[in-house]
Amino acid sequence: MTTLPDWVLKYKEKGTEVKQINGHYYLYRVRSEYRASEGVSRKVTEAYLGRLTPDGLVKPRHERVLEAMKEVSVKEYGASSFVLSVCSDLIELLRRHYPEEWKELFVMAVVRFFHASPLKNALPHYSSSHLSDAIEGATVSPESLTRLLASVGLRRERAVEFMRSFVASGSQAVIDLTHVFSLSEGVISATLGHNGDGEYLPQVNLVLLMSLEGHHPSFFRLVPGSVGDVSTVTASVREAGLSGALVIGDKGFYSRDNVVSLERSGLEYILPLRRNSRLVGYTPTRSGDRRRFDGHFLFDERAIWYKEKGVSGVGGNGEKKKRRIILFLDEGLKAEEEKDFMVNVRDGKATMSDYYGRQYSMGTIAVITNSSFAAQRTFELLKERIDIEQVFDTFKNTLHADRSYMRDDAHLQGWMLVNFIALLLYYRVYEILRESGALESYSPMDVVMHLSRAYKLRVGESWLLSEIPKQTRTLMDRLKLQLSIP
Repeated sequence: MTTLPDWVLKYKEKGTEVKQINGHYYLYRVRSEYRASEGVSRKVTEAYLGRLTPDGLVKPRHERVLEAMKEVSVKEYGASSFVLSVCSDLIELLRRHYPEEWKELFVMAVVRFFHASPLKNALPHYSSSHLSDAIEGATVSPESLTRLLASVGLRRERAVEFMRSFVASGSQAVIDLTHVFSLSEGVISATLGHNGDGEYLPQVNLVLLMSLEGHHPSFFRLVPGSVGDVSTVTASVREAGLSGALVIGDKGFYSRDNVVSLERSGLEYILPLRRNSRLVGYTPTRSGDRRRFDGHFLFDERAIWYKEKGVSGVGGNGEKKKRRIILFLDEGLKAEEEKDFMVNVRDGKATMSDYYGRQYSMGTIAVITNSSFAAQRTFELLKERIDIEQVFDTFKNTLHADRSYMRDDAHLQGWMLVNFIALLLYYRVYEILRESGALESYSPMDVVMHLSRAYKLRVGESWLLSEIPKQTRTLMDRLKLQLSIP
């Protein structure tokens, strides 16, 4: 009988057996089974437990793999690490102005940017991303975030100080974004108004300032839904600490009184005019002779023709003001409008007489302005407003779904601050795309989608970078971006 070494014997317990094979020792689990047909008990080997060594038991390979899998963790890495790498200054500002809440504000803004996420989904998004390792200890449960929004929203003066960091220099554009709806009875600043679907709902108005040089949002202010005149804009400009700004309105903003009030306040403006406005003449397009326009430029590879005319006006103090009407003709827009109108004619919803009455205004956009911007820059600023509205809609779309959390004005103020920070993140990525020349191929949301496909894997105590898909690698090459696990 072979004598087993002492280091082997300590593993030999009841129900086990050690076998020596070619100088190595192997441990098995065994049991005794009585066989009535033979009238004896036989030993039955149930399982191989592993190889014995002086350093311990080496379990079978499949068990080692399974145990290692229990230590594996998969987290989104690419998008989170990219945003963190380009927003260190923003994080520092949040630390300075919100030393106790900066983690939660930043994390919530990131998940709003990435996922347009409501409060209830912030925690799972945070836990499954690199954010939970890079910004440890953020408390982002729905209950804690609800309390945080109220606390932050009550301190408007701190939000003003934070946002003034973005309006410290450079010219600013003021954009009046309305229709932020709230169905909570606790939001007393919400008053009834119509949304885009014609529904009569409580709403508050949002005034947003944008930096013209930095291409980023710089300030926001919520005002009661019943307040929508020029005083809203001028008060917002004063709160931001500005002496002047450029107001870019929508078609509903223009009126003679509003223009006079803006000029009296020392504000420049670009205000679209309705197509039935008597200030607009469509004579240049009647003949179809493009030579009657003042010129053209390319925008998104489309020809934009323009014609200017000066109009005189009298300000509130009796002083004569010089204003311009600029008429733009967008060839691409004209083709789309004609196609849609002809579909209506075909379907019996319109007549050719209707078409002949409108054909000269199709594809046109007219503005009144007292600014010195050239026609092309004026058109670009007008289109930037539309882009901003679309982006902000992305972030506010779930406000309706989150209305149970937006209990009052304080919660709503806090919620809009989170969305404002999310906009800062969006435009930070937008500017990187613009500077790299990749904006024609990718949007900020494309960057998030592709980079989110790069994961980090924890196996045991080590983190590894997953295989990166080809489309993600292509984007990274365009941005000259490299991903690695620190």
